[in-house]
Amino acid sequence: MAPHKIIIDTDPGVDDVLAILLALSSPEVEVALITAVFGNTHAPMTFSNLLKMYYNLGLEFAANPEARKRFPLVSSEKKTLVAIGENGPIGGEKHVATYFHGPDGLSNIGETHPEFSPPPSKPEDEHEFVKFVPRKGWEAILDVLRAEPAGTVSVVALGPLTNVAWAAREDPETFARVAEVVWMGGALDVPGNTSPVAEFNCFADPYAFAYLLDEVKKGAFRLVFAPLDITSPHMIPFSDLLHPADGPTKPTPLQAFTTSFLTRVRGLQAKFGLPDAMEMHDPVAVWYAIGNRGSPELAAGWSVKGRQFAVERNGEITRGMCVVDRRGTDESTGNRAEDEDLKGAGLTKESAATLGKEDKAASSAPLPLVITGTPGTPELRRLLLGRVFGTAV
Repeated sequence: MAPHKIIIDTDPGVDDVLAILLALSSPEVEVALITAVFGNTHAPMTFSNLLKMYYNLGLEFAANPEARKRFPLVSSEKKTLVAIGENGPIGGEKHVATYFHGPDGLSNIGETHPEFSPPPSKPEDEHEFVKFVPRKGWEAILDVLRAEPAGTVSVVALGPLTNVAWAAREDPETFARVAEVVWMGGALDVPGNTSPVAEFNCFADPYAFAYLLDEVKKGAFRLVFAPLDITSPHMIPFSDLLHPADGPTKPTPLQAFTTSFLTRVRGLQAKFGLPDAMEMHDPVAVWYAIGNRGSPELAAGWSVKGRQFAVERNGEITRGMCVVDRRGTDESTGNRAEDEDLKGAGLTKESAATLGKEDKAASSAPLPLVITGTPGTPELRRLLLGRVFGTAV
């Protein structure tokens, strides 16, 4: 079976890099385009971090040619398209997560570990594994969707949804060709990680998420997302991820690169009294895309649920909150999909209406799908460590 094509929209970001590496090492998918967006830092820097990642993959291949087998679609013969997207939200004040990810988005390794940065270059310069597209990120997304058969390309968004919302808003007919949008973001029944009530990607551009939710409810496309509710419990110990230079074995170039930015994250988590493990937020979203390949027929171990909620865009202390009505009345959900675990077939436009037909008329709209079950953390650990680093688990 041919790989399922995906577009990754991302704001690297420490867990973004792990997620992208997982996608690039997975034969089930082909990364047709990567678009950078603001989020963990500013968009020009997130694009620079993409180039750092590919540069260090090149160092890995040079030191160990066998490593190329783990990344068969990373090639100088068929370069991945890359583009720079929006550097601020659709509406509201701009926020970035440099407080956690560092000024450069990767724990400030541009200063602390300059050996992991490629020689200075311009985006349009020649790069070994990527080809720069001189278009806005959202325009590049539409170009790919326009060029490929309808329903054959998924968008996997790992940052604020700004680029995705721009694409959907500027050319809804072309964007409707997407197989599905998979997103890491939001917090429904758990606390936020940027504020007490908001997850960062939703907080950074709640206007974009709110716009896309409205489009989903109109039946424009399918949205599946991984909120903190499902991503936070998926943790991989730092002892699995860090490979210090003075350890028992010499780290490979890729291990040294990822260790350089994960070490600071480990220290921050210790400072806050958090577990000595990395929460796999973005890798869970990529894992879903790998496992399900744009199909509403879910693979074994995966489950989703339709949820009714609203996004707070303007709140002084609730910006980015996913507001779930918990009063327990009919108006609390507006659709029984909230109480139905949608296993196996996912939720189509038709079934969403069927699930809601016994409730009030406004409830019949399709709903966004929340990932509620995965094959389990041990499987993600095995997959990520094995595919990205070649570590048998």
